[in-house]
Amino acid sequence: MRFYCHAAARSAETGLSPDDILRVLKRISEGTETADLVVAVYLMPGVHRTRGTAYVRHWMTPKEFQTGRGHWGFTRRFPAPDGLPARFKLIRMRLDPDLTAFPRTERDGYHWLFGYRTFSDQIATLFAHELHHYRRHHLGLHPREGEHSANRWALETALHLGFTVEGRPVRRPRKPRSKILALLPGLRRRTDPYAHLKSLKAGARLLITHDPKGDYAGQITLLMRPVRANAKRIVIRTPDGKTWRWPMAWVKTVE
Repeated sequence: MRFYCHAAARSAETGLSPDDILRVLKRISEGTETADLVVAVYLMPGVHRTRGTAYVRHWMTPKEFQTGRGHWGFTRRFPAPDGLPARFKLIRMRLDPDLTAFPRTERDGYHWLFGYRTFSDQIATLFAHELHHYRRHHLGLHPREGEHSANRWALETALHLGFTVEGRPVRRPRKPRSKILALLPGLRRRTDPYAHLKSLKAGARLLITHDPKGDYAGQITLLMRPVRANAKRIVIRTPDGKTWRWPMAWVKTVE
């Protein structure tokens, strides 16, 4: 495992040096083959912007270490490290190093409520979640398991290793249903701009109409699985064999 720490805030605010952070990651990954793994940790202000992602479905290259896509566009502010392997799998994590935020609780994007006593507890749990994806897609472990399984494994792993963390799934708050929708149950379906994509079956051909990096615009791609009713992205495979979660606004059906 290769580790890189980029600090936009003083790393001393965490009470941990980059070497201390690396020791936490090694504790979590002990017993997992990580020779092909690169981990990038960004210490950035913004307590509500903590997130992680794992690029593990296909090989990454040094030119892809920085990205302009979505929440990770800020990575262009930091130079790509020297000596990256020719190909690797990548985990990115962004965390706020402000010690005054701990102990803290947060709700993740999968409606789990987590509680951490220290920064070490938080980074250990977040890394364990992303490592679960690496183990599944790169090492063939945890077959057919998704985000909720990754949360459970991360929680169990962190607790087993002595980190102080709590976690549990919580019910998504129900939105009040408007009287209009109650009277006209088909209104939402008729006004959904992506309803035509959500009716497609796996294997449907789509045209990529937009790509910020310009790599795939104008190419024909394949839909890998049917689109969920509440999804904002679709899973596609580009002609080079790579799989992506692509915004629905950036594709259209092929006549």
